Amino acid sequence: MLSRQIIQDVVIPIIISIMGEDGYLNPLRAEVRDQQLEEFLEEELRRRFGVIGADGCQHLKEQLEQARKNDPFEFTETLRILLRKYVKIQARIRRALKMKEMEKGPPDRFVPQRRRYPLPLKQSDQY
Repeated sequence: MLSRQIIQDVVIPIIISIMGEDGYLNPLRAEVRDQQLEEFLEEELRRRFGVIGADGCQHLKEQLEQARKNDPFEFTETLRILLRKYVKIQARIRRALKMKEMEKGPPDRFVPQRRRYPLPLKQSDQY
């Protein structure tokens, strides 16, 4: 997709420098290959710059270059905010998957018996 290429060309180099400054990435290993990050950045930047439609790729590129040229500090800070938001979302997803895996546990071999024979009522509920 052309819009992903635009994200890789314009935004990802800035994201790599932000990741190096904030300690997410080793500065010597300057390569990011995260499809979900690219998709997240594309959607968020489209939403922030109001780019919609089929021919939005060229318009997105123009908007990104214009924003970077007009106020590079604000553009970098916007990307920093988006990166933090992405990291928080990914941490929540990983935590939820880990909790789901922990709750899985061993299979319950008594489930069929409980379905056939309901649990007895407590003594106070019978009278």
